[in-house]
Amino acid sequence: TIFDFKVVDPDGNKKSFEIRTDKETVGEALLELKLIEGEDGPYGLYVMKVNGIEAIYEQDGSYWAFYENGEYGLTGVDLTDIDPAVAYSFVQTKD
Repeated sequence: TIFDFKVVDPDGNKKSFEIRTDKETVGEALLELKLIEGEDGPYGLYVMKVNGIEAIYEQDGSYWAFYENGEYGLTGVDLTDIDPAVAYSFVQTKD
């Protein structure tokens, strides 16, 4: 399966990836490629690092927001089945 993935860092810089995987969920694919890191939380994977950039809410109010086709994801990245027609992204956001 092939899908598009984009990372938007705190400065608004964008990096695009074409992901090729045999995994079933977006989270599994991105974890396997070491593009995301996080911890298991009460709502699934709490993503703390994307493409080597850390966001820790408890420290400065920043976090990684997961999007599907530009819309805020309705499920966590680890529960989102891959759909090749959807463009996925993580955007570092700050409260």
